[in-house]
Amino acid sequence: MIRDIKLAMENVQKGINKAKNCPYRPKYHFLPPAYWMNDPNGPVFYENEYHIFYQHNPYKDNFAQNEWWDISWGHAKSSDLVHWEHLPIALMPSHEKGEDGCWSGACVINNGMPTIIYTSVSKKNSPHDYAELWMAHSKDRMITWDKYVNNPILTPGQNSSYKIHDWRDPHIWKEENKWYMIMGGHEHKSPTQSHGIVLIYESTDLIKWYLKGSLCKGTRIQGRGWECPNLFSLGENHVLIVSPFKEVIYSVGTYKSNKFLPGPWRIFDHGKCFYATNTMLDDKKRRLVWGWIKGGGTGGWNGCLSLPRILNLEKKNNLSIKPAIELQELRKSHLEFENLQLLEDSPLFLGKFPELTLEIIAEFEFSGNEIFGFNIFLDEQNNGEKIEFDSIRSKITVGNEKGTLNIQESNKSIAFHIFIDRSVIEIFINYHECISSRIFPKNDASNGFSLFSKQGSLTLKKMNIWTIETIW
Repeated sequence: MIRDIKLAMENVQKGINKAKNCPYRPKYHFLPPAYWMNDPNGPVFYENEYHIFYQHNPYKDNFAQNEWWDISWGHAKSSDLVHWEHLPIALMPSHEKGEDGCWSGACVINNGMPTIIYTSVSKKNSPHDYAELWMAHSKDRMITWDKYVNNPILTPGQNSSYKIHDWRDPHIWKEENKWYMIMGGHEHKSPTQSHGIVLIYESTDLIKWYLKGSLCKGTRIQGRGWECPNLFSLGENHVLIVSPFKEVIYSVGTYKSNKFLPGPWRIFDHGKCFYATNTMLDDKKRRLVWGWIKGGGTGGWNGCLSLPRILNLEKKNNLSIKPAIELQELRKSHLEFENLQLLEDSPLFLGKFPELTLEIIAEFEFSGNEIFGFNIFLDEQNNGEKIEFDSIRSKITVGNEKGTLNIQESNKSIAFHIFIDRSVIEIFINYHECISSRIFPKNDASNGFSLFSKQGSLTLKKMNIWTIETIW
């Protein structure tokens, strides 16, 4: 496997220049040096550093949906949650043992030993019907990894009477002296009755696992299946996040006796390009979450991670979602606006920003009859794209992504915290909802930005704009 990792990294090196020269490649979102990435895996805080793993194909930047073989675990670390150092590929498929993909999983520290448990797949079986859990350890501070000699440690055969498809994506935590693991999938009863399910297992040694039953089941409304489940406590409550083959959803509920009783299900991010979240608890006791932001094309790279988000629970179990404060280190030049009237059909030009790496915080007051937002990526003919909020219908549109926001009728102010990183856009709305999008500027001159109102007039209470430096 060491030989395969060296060859893979040599291949990545060949793609680096191509990736660097792509004008759409993000500059402050984390991504591999080159080629494909998808799900974040096993984020963990270890020896005063953040570690993130991710699904990585070190040979291709764009491949068809059925070409998921050669998926490996990329790896990076950071001391500040902002700047990252790439490390050697952690895991690659052991083809000699019949393994063709190292899919999503978790990393935990077991008595000082970094331990990965992940979904192992093989071409001889459809991952839809069969997968295994494999284990690996590191004895040199996460630089190299050795797979457990007695893999697999768990197979779907231990699902008892459950008929589970797409059984994968372990998420693991420790309570007192026991380890707990949840696995996503969908319970298949008929083509119209399959629904998302999360199974829960218990172990004392991370090797022998015992099925405790169903942690939570969904309905078809919550998607036909659940991937990448994460369960964690916030205050006196628990939160379950799942990726149901469409927008990521979450529920605040109660966890007791291996059961999760969900409250209302809500959308975590309205962008369909955002998927496969994974969370961790850091040394500051903060719950951090990353997601995979899809896309990139054939410019030597494809996919990146979202910015790290911090989760908290407020009154009435409202989930607070904020960008990590450490990201403020990247701020450079600054513009500020206060108490401006934004008139219908009279755009306010904000300037040209050739690097297309911006952070914007803007707060508006409105009556509820306005449609307004930002013109972005404007060229010399004022053609571009829009970030648009329809206050009449509480709808937000960002390029091709759309969402309906939970804006209370009594709330006549709205705050947008916007991150623009070339072709990647993340927006936090009132720090309770998010929408991510992929928008490609039309040409090199598409660097103008303005505010607009196409229906009604309103007040811009305050707006700050920063240019953002690269993390590399």
